[in-house]
Amino acid sequence: MLNEEKVILMTKMAAFIDREGKKNDAINTYFRSDYVGFNVIKSVISATIVFGIFVATYILCNIEFVLSNLYNTANLLTIGRRLLIYYLLLVGVYSLVSYVIYSLRYTKMRKSMKAYYGDLKKLARIYEKEQ
Repeated sequence: MLNEEKVILMTKMAAFIDREGKKNDAINTYFRSDYVGFNVIKSVISATIVFGIFVATYILCNIEFVLSNLYNTANLLTIGRRLLIYYLLLVGVYSLVSYVIYSLRYTKMRKSMKAYYGDLKKLARIYEKEQ
């Protein structure tokens, strides 16, 4: 005879695995600090590439202005400092946002995996009662 509670629980667990189980399983292989740190490092690399693309685009769009100010050393130092400040600001904000997002994702994953493991324990108890 089929146990209705067991069927409902197994269906719920199968739906969880299909929806978010594989994604959560990939995240669950990391410790929180490793997962968040790795993704923040990827974000810093991405922000650096984006900043480089922005600077290259600006230089290409304003090549006449850049070439006319190329020989003015004091102006180059000012521009260099300004670019460094913009770079640090971009990377800092991007890193902070990435840290918050990936921390929340990890916390959400742990919560849903805890519920899944709780359902597994319930299912194991149901099987023990049947035997």
